Amino acid sequence: MKTSPDSTHKSQVAMENMAETKPDKLALNTAETPKIAKTPASSSLLQDLAEMDTGFALLQSMAGSKTLTIMVIIFVLAGAGFALFLLKMAAQY
Repeated sequence: MKTSPDSTHKSQVAMENMAETKPDKLALNTAETPKIAKTPASSSLLQDLAEMDTGFALLQSMAGSKTLTIMVIIFVLAGAGFALFLLKMAAQY
């Protein structure tokens, strides 16, 4: 497959333009980089372990959402009812 001289010339010009870009434009500006939040010094190991627990996160979310609280209560009641149903069925045999 032959290419026209114009198409090869255009690609060479594009490659030359890429080579001429200044390195400072490609590098990240240090003023634009996000700052990493530092943990407070008063944080204890026990508090960190408690915050990593999924139950703790669920309780935090439930404190902020009435809908989630209602959904969790309904799920727990339905699960307990199902467990009682299974126990009653198992006791018959």
